[in-house]
Amino acid sequence: MIKWHELMTGTKNWRQEKADYKQFKTRVATLPADYQFVFKAIQDYLWQFADFTGYRMLAAQEDLLILFEDGVANDQSVYALTGDDVGDFADNIVRAVADTWLDERRQKLNRKVTDYRKR
Repeated sequence: MIKWHELMTGTKNWRQEKADYKQFKTRVATLPADYQFVFKAIQDYLWQFADFTGYRMLAAQEDLLILFEDGVANDQSVYALTGDDVGDFADNIVRAVADTWLDERRQKLNRKVTDYRKR
């Protein structure tokens, strides 16, 4: 029998996901203050565009965190990574995530219509 969590998230290992997210938050907290501020501002913005599960946005945030960690390791300013228009930088992340989602939905629609036409 499928448990409600599996149904809602598509995963069975919610404890591991919770531990991973806690580790993710710890990594964010170790960034320098300016990186943390910009990361959290972008993160808040990204969540506005998340799908039901949020998995796509979490993956995008993980990529962003890796980029920021690399920037810190290379002694770069956070703005050297994002540019002065942080909103545009964040919009590009949203577009990348949304385009993936839209492509999947478009393919699903086309399969549905194709299957119908084959009857």
